[in-house]
This record gives sequence, C-alpha cells and structure tokens, in this order.
Amino acid sequence: MAAIFFDVDGTLVRWRGDYADVLTDAFERAAGTHRGEWLDHYDERFFHHFGAFADDPYRRAFADVCDEHAVGCDPEALAEALVAAEFDAVEPVPGVEAAVDALADRHTLGILTNGVPDVQFGKVAEIGLLDRFDARVASHDPEIGATKPDSDIYEAAKARVDAERYVMVGDDREPDVDGAREHGFETVHVDATASDLSAPDFRTLATLL
Repeated sequence: MAAIFFDVDGTLVRWRGDYADVLTDAFERAAGTHRGEWLDHYDERFFHHFGAFADDPYRRAFADVCDEHAVGCDPEALAEALVAAEFDAVEPVPGVEAAVDALADRHTLGILTNGVPDVQFGKVAEIGLLDRFDARVASHDPEIGATKPDSDIYEAAKARVDAERYVMVGDDREPDVDGAREHGFETVHVDATASDLSAPDFRTLATLL
C-alpha cells in the first residue's frame, strides 16, 4: 500500500480566471470598489505575513491595505470575502476526479499543501473530493509551521500515515518534486495547464493505478 499525497493549487484545483480577478471580486463584495494599487499592496503584504507564519495572513494583509490606502472597510470582512471568492472561483483540474477515485480504491490518499488549512481544504471540499483524503497536512497548521520544500512538512505527512511507500503528486517542481524526492517520496509531476490530466512520470503513475 502507498500513501499518496496531493498538492492543492494547480494539482487538485485551479482558478477559472486569474487570481487578480478573485482578489478584485473580494474587494467588490466587501468594499464595493477596488483599485490596482490595493491589489498589488495586498499581494505584497500577504506573502510577508504568510512567510512569517502570522495568524490569519489574509486579515493582516487587508489591514495593512486599509491603513495604507484609507480603505473604509473592515479587514475581517475583506478576508471573509476573499475566502468566499476563492471558493467560488475554483474548479477541479481536468481528469483529477477520475484519478483520485481510482487511486482511493487501493491506497491511502492525503493532502500535502502550503497554505492555511481551512482555506486549502475548503477548496478541495468545493470540488467534492475532500472525503477521499484521510490525511490532511497544511503548512500553516500551528502544529506544523513549515512550508514545502522544508523537511518538517514532509515528515509531518509521513507521521500521519503508516505506509510502505510515500508518493507526492504536484505541479510545482521545486517543492512537489525535488523537495519531496529529497525526503523519501516518489513523485508524479502533473501539468494543470493541459486540457486533461498530464503526468510525465508515467512509470510511477502506472504502478499506482
């Protein structure tokens, strides 16, 4: 039996449009308007807080935008609007549902993702697949506090499942392929931009299916 962990963004789900559209939608929902400089400042501040493992990086980034640009809106309301907009904008990567269903019959499946747990797992719930994953690991779980490709997050994943083999499926080469291999995972590199699910590592995929 293998424990097969999937990345979320670009692997299980993708955006219907650009992320800027999602962020614009959040500002429109909560503040009734948006400006380009608000979007840019939000991105900068979000990744600052995210990288520092701050509590609720969404709210903190919006608070920075509101302070800097005198946006008359509650940062908490903006954060809630963004999460709602993200959930509305995700769709499954083509082909992923069939692959997950086939693998779930024979293996233990898990999620291994960088991000806030409620948001990342919520996206998977939105596409109807969350119940397929028994092990769920997110970087910003207070018990983990590490992002791929750091060793701690991979070790946390292994601690959740006792398996003969560990496999990482993801679209981002550095964390999902190179980092996972360094920490004892077999890897499948998928391409979410393809018209259907593409996995260059056919040998690994064939042994799993």
